[in-house]
Amino acid sequence: MRSSSLLLLLASACATVPRAPTPTTPAEAPPGATRVWKQTRAVVVRHATVLPASGPAIEDGAVAWVDGKLTAVGRNAEVTSPPGAEEVDGTGLYVTPGIIDAHSHLGVYASPDSFSNSDGNEATAPVTAEVSAEHSFWPQDPGLRRAAAGGVTSLLVLPGSANLIGGRGFPVKLHFGRSAAEVRFPGAKDSLKMACGENPRRVYGAGRNMAPATRMANVAGYRQAFAQARDYMAKRDEWTKKKEKSPDEAGPEPMRDLKLETLAEVLRGNILVQNHCYRADEMEVMLQVAQEAGYTIRAFHHALEAYKVRDSLAAKGVAVATWADWWGFKLEAWDGIPENAGLLSQAGGKAVIHSDSAYGIQRLNQEAGKAMWRARESGIPIPEDEALRWVTLNAAWVMGVEGVTGSLEPGKMADVVLWKGHPLSVYARAQKVWADGVVTFDAGSGAVEASDFEVGEMAQGPAKLVAASAPVPSLTDLGLTERCDVTKTRECAQPLALGAEACTVFQGVTAFTGTTWVKGATVVVDGGKVASVRQHGEGGAVPSGCRTVDGKGRVLTPGLVDPLTQLGLVEVGAEVSTQDDGLRGEANKRDVRAALVSAEDVNPVSAAFAVARLGGVTSALTVQHGGLISGQSALVSTDGAVRRTPLAMHIHLGIGGRDAVSGSRALVLERLREVLSDAREYGRRKGDFEQRRMRDVGASRLDLEALQPVLAGKLPVVMVAQKASDIRAALTLAREYNLKLVIAGASEAWLVAKELADAKVPVILQPTQNLPLDFDRLNSRLDASALLGAAGVKVLFSVLGEPGMVRTLAQEAGNAVAWGLPHTEALKAMTSNVADALELPVGRLAPGATADVVLWNGDPLESATRPLGMWLAGRQVPLVSRQQALFEKHRALPAK
Repeated sequence: MRSSSLLLLLASACATVPRAPTPTTPAEAPPGATRVWKQTRAVVVRHATVLPASGPAIEDGAVAWVDGKLTAVGRNAEVTSPPGAEEVDGTGLYVTPGIIDAHSHLGVYASPDSFSNSDGNEATAPVTAEVSAEHSFWPQDPGLRRAAAGGVTSLLVLPGSANLIGGRGFPVKLHFGRSAAEVRFPGAKDSLKMACGENPRRVYGAGRNMAPATRMANVAGYRQAFAQARDYMAKRDEWTKKKEKSPDEAGPEPMRDLKLETLAEVLRGNILVQNHCYRADEMEVMLQVAQEAGYTIRAFHHALEAYKVRDSLAAKGVAVATWADWWGFKLEAWDGIPENAGLLSQAGGKAVIHSDSAYGIQRLNQEAGKAMWRARESGIPIPEDEALRWVTLNAAWVMGVEGVTGSLEPGKMADVVLWKGHPLSVYARAQKVWADGVVTFDAGSGAVEASDFEVGEMAQGPAKLVAASAPVPSLTDLGLTERCDVTKTRECAQPLALGAEACTVFQGVTAFTGTTWVKGATVVVDGGKVASVRQHGEGGAVPSGCRTVDGKGRVLTPGLVDPLTQLGLVEVGAEVSTQDDGLRGEANKRDVRAALVSAEDVNPVSAAFAVARLGGVTSALTVQHGGLISGQSALVSTDGAVRRTPLAMHIHLGIGGRDAVSGSRALVLERLREVLSDAREYGRRKGDFEQRRMRDVGASRLDLEALQPVLAGKLPVVMVAQKASDIRAALTLAREYNLKLVIAGASEAWLVAKELADAKVPVILQPTQNLPLDFDRLNSRLDASALLGAAGVKVLFSVLGEPGMVRTLAQEAGNAVAWGLPHTEALKAMTSNVADALELPVGRLAPGATADVVLWNGDPLESATRPLGMWLAGRQVPLVSRQQALFEKHRALPAK
């Protein structure tokens, strides 16, 4: 009733409030850049597959450009080389327009994360339209160089979403300039960032006990701001008319109000509105607010429920900039589904895949491909050119620059990317990137200009971004004859019917055993265990009564295991009532929590379990966070069952450890030695302890007891350590106390790879984490797993993030392959390496192993692939989730 009443109120307001008056003076042209980036020599790329975004692919195509403008796009034989052109051989490669990110905070939330670089939110008042992201933009942000390596040539840098109206967005052409003015997208309009929903309410209502504390106060805030802007416009227009008619009687010019001036320009249509909004009902409310005030919304951003009102958005010409599959981090993001972009496109709307992330901007091409494949699997026939438009032409439209960039058409800016591998593949790597015809990134040498932050000692390290890719397995390598193309054959992506048999035989399947590949294999699963793995032609009886699964054209692997999550401990990231992953209040001051048992917090019916299964993940280590010693993790399977507890003890070094002890690294190590020494003494003198004949100790009896299997070398210790010096400190502690050590985070582990290999210490890392995010991670790099693997270090992969994103584990592994780790090693990093490091009976297809297995319709690491069946301890489990139920509910639009 409250929602419907609000809509009625707004509808009546639209009928009584006048629309914005027509401006009496022409708007000034948007500013250009203060530096011109000049192409010195014509270029033509030949014999490539050209994906222009304006239409279908051009096989054996060519693209030419001169003076920063495209001059010809077409079949190779039809394109004439400009005089003196550099000829680039594109044989076996792909050409696309430059990638465009319609929602970025690079430059305003720059790396490394620090007070100095945190300039994205002017969170001092709910309406701060007077500020501009341009005036916070730091052009030396190392993230800009990483974005260029991902093929990005343009981006819209927006203020954050703390405020109802956060200020002006800054359109950027991705060159490496000395100032924001040098990289402004020439002629592009500014944008205005607005935000609805939880964020302003949390910052002002919950944080400061002031308006807005509710969504209705949000709406009142927008309406009041634009009402004031209308009044401001009217007064200035009235003064202008008086001055033109009778200058002596006009009086002094009204004082400028930068906040209202910005809003007035929105009403005049000279600034584009970019509206952060998640819920479908709020999008409808904001459309009514816009109608009342007299402006248009260019795009809703994030908009995870846009699919519910896609017809309305398409009819009003409002674009949606969203993610491929990020969801669940707060309640207004709870109904996100992977088919969002596909449904929007199918309805005739403008869908855009954005990043809102310094990491995600580097892989927007992959995200578009992922969203395309999830849509296709659900029966939405999205063509490749439409998926490419999600990160090119449609994103250009959101920025208002679709007439000059976003597609490969003669006359447009020469924003071009040459790719190795299909651009929508997880393995794709940009080989060369041109913006305005000028090279900004070359895979052989890196970004053309390093950030000032990364010169000197770092110049030869992570900032270069030049590692070679590892070979990608062919169909023959995988024992397959053709790829599953759901646009031609839906059946190849249909999950297997559920069976209840205790025994299953997979025949003629390509099996990855956890170490090697076996083509044409027969794999028998019986009694919850793997009974046998036989090569083609090997004899052997099959138990009677078994279900037989045809494995031809399919791949069978051990289930994927994520070795560091909060899966089952957190349901909705921003909702405290759903969080059991740490302590709060006074309890959070405890630095030693060794006795905490994470298994006791697991929610077995968490919605995140079913979503993780859709990514082929069958089990995960789950543990609470915080403290110096966080407590004991558990192994959970993705049906919600606790498989083993305790699994490991968890310790934080580096920044996390410093925060826990409120001191320096030296205090972290002193405290750890104190606790471990006390625990060792307690283990020797328990009787004395009980009779109070021991000195005071630095932890509780329960904590000391929990550390006994750690000191006995029976329970692994997972230490979070990013910095090379912290990793060395962890190795020293392990030697002193006989710890079975695993390093997690490990951003700079490649710097101490030999020491880790000599100590036989495995590492858990997230392959895509390559930013100098803080001063513990200055030397993060994308090829870290390849360097560690080559040195003999056992590598384990984790998403190291939200439970809802555990399903993207295979994508992380695919990126490791793209940056040099052999494909088989990438699979081992999610299966047998985890089993070895944590002594688990999973992660292998071998007699006696727990039968957690996944049947795939292709390469498990490729975005186009999906699981067709999953068995946990030999029992088939459904591959369905709440997200699929939402899709089915909203697949058809309501009748009108």
